Amino acid sequence: MKTNKATKRKVLATIGKTFIVLIASALIVWIFPSNQSFKYDFQQGSFWEYDNLISPIDIVINKTDKELSEEKEAITKNKRLYFNIVEGDSLFIPKELEGLPHSYSIIILKDSTPYEAKISELTSPIQFNQAKTQEMLDIRINNISTIKENIAKGDQIIAKGEEVSPTKYEALSIYRKAYEEKFTAHKIVYKQILGQFILVAMALLSMLFFFKYIIPELFEENKKIILILSVIIMMVGITAIIVNINSQYIYIAPLCLTPILIRTFFDSRSTLYVFLVNIIIIGFSVPNSFEFVFYQLMVGMMVIISMEHLERRSDFIKTSVLVFLTYSIIYLALTLIQDADLSKINPYRFAYFAVNAGMTLLAFPLIFIFEKLFGYVSELSLLEYSDTNNKVLRELSIKSPGTFQHSVQVANLAEELIHQIGGNALLVRVGALHHDIGKSLKPLFFIENQQTGFNPHNESSNEESAQIITSHVVDGVKIAHKYKLPEPIIDFIRTHHGSTKTKYFYNKQKLEHPDLPIDENLFTYKGPKPFSRETAVVMMVDSVEAASRSLKDHSEKSISNLVDSIIDDQIKNDQFSNSNITFRDITIIKQVLKQKLQAIYHTRIQYPVVK
Repeated sequence: MKTNKATKRKVLATIGKTFIVLIASALIVWIFPSNQSFKYDFQQGSFWEYDNLISPIDIVINKTDKELSEEKEAITKNKRLYFNIVEGDSLFIPKELEGLPHSYSIIILKDSTPYEAKISELTSPIQFNQAKTQEMLDIRINNISTIKENIAKGDQIIAKGEEVSPTKYEALSIYRKAYEEKFTAHKIVYKQILGQFILVAMALLSMLFFFKYIIPELFEENKKIILILSVIIMMVGITAIIVNINSQYIYIAPLCLTPILIRTFFDSRSTLYVFLVNIIIIGFSVPNSFEFVFYQLMVGMMVIISMEHLERRSDFIKTSVLVFLTYSIIYLALTLIQDADLSKINPYRFAYFAVNAGMTLLAFPLIFIFEKLFGYVSELSLLEYSDTNNKVLRELSIKSPGTFQHSVQVANLAEELIHQIGGNALLVRVGALHHDIGKSLKPLFFIENQQTGFNPHNESSNEESAQIITSHVVDGVKIAHKYKLPEPIIDFIRTHHGSTKTKYFYNKQKLEHPDLPIDENLFTYKGPKPFSRETAVVMMVDSVEAASRSLKDHSEKSISNLVDSIIDDQIKNDQFSNSNITFRDITIIKQVLKQKLQAIYHTRIQYPVVK
């Protein structure tokens, strides 16, 4: 019965996530609707930057009224003059030929038969034939074609790298008009939008099921999926705005922000897959899709690689430079491949790449916004919080040096354990470093800070001592809020004792007052219990590391018994029921803890003393 309910919950959870993805798909299609608009941008006098364009329609380029008028004027100005031969003995030159060069050709009609002759070749008197001249002029004018150029379906309109001449510009304009008119029919629009919705939904659903079967810890939380979808939708929106302004500016769109933002919160596997889905979706709606996707894929992979070595926010400048260089090198290489002529390089492209690279710095405010909206803490922030010289840890090291050393040891052990069982190692380290900051308010009440032999608990009742001990959790949360620590770090403070008891004072009270009823609430931490494998690991390590300090015998058997007893007791008290940690994980944790503690407390050689 329980199995059926669990299966039903999983199915419903998957359906819910699928519904979220479908809503996101509809939103993406609404933001960046299909290929309704002409996907090529061109200007007269510029060079055609896209692939060779083959016409899918017959294109007829008509002459303008001005061009027709100019052609008529040219024909009239250069009209052929017709003359008849007349009887006479002397050569007579008509006034129509006065001023014309002797090489000028005219048409002579002899017995209605025309033949061409130069003025210098005339031997007989002639007479201007006005009617024939006008008749032939009218015929030529009437035969003027209104078509300047005719491009048949399947013929090439323009080649890549070719200059957009006035005629080419007009042909492209006619093609664009025909293309856009095609989509004025609502049925065509709806069909195309439906098609794009299906493609986008398929891309996002494939991503969703990739998470389910490859990265299940990411699939389990709707909040993580919504964060990823939000990044994709945001980048689609930015690209849509740029393309609507001018599609030539497509390479200004800072799509490298996608791998930066996703890698900041998740691992490289999920980052690469999300980025692939993002550029494929956007590739549906931009000109020259293959080239666009190739550019973005190369740049995105370089960004993901650079993010693996990101240790501080200033390293974003290096990433920005890397983005610019990668874009530029790809552009130069493609230009050589396509034209083998670097003279056709468009210098504006490098300006676009520079703007794109500069916009990677938008990651700073965007990471902060996503941290606040979704309650996650980025790796960049975790790196800053892991610095033991930050204010809160510095204060802990000064006021509670013993606690600080304990926290560092817990952080080292917990980080190693998470590497073994899987999880966010950096988050565990930061959480472990901060888990006991509440002890800085009353440091002397904790044994690791008692260096003079004075124990203030000797002057307090067991109930009062227990209250002071358990209060360090509440005090820690207050300090964390004071220093504005993120909630995921505060979770380690809240959960590192779960709902366990302060056993020392609880058992002491039972021994000293066996006949009195015990108010267990006074000796119990208020929780909550750990609710992730990271917080569960810190709870185990915290208890084991603290107890190991009190051991007089650090033999392998003694350490093994200590680790087993503490963790088994936590399991018995149901401390890990809310966390996604398995018995297999706990077995590994026990083994590694034993090995590490034995290494820490190993017996050293007795060095001989030279007197």
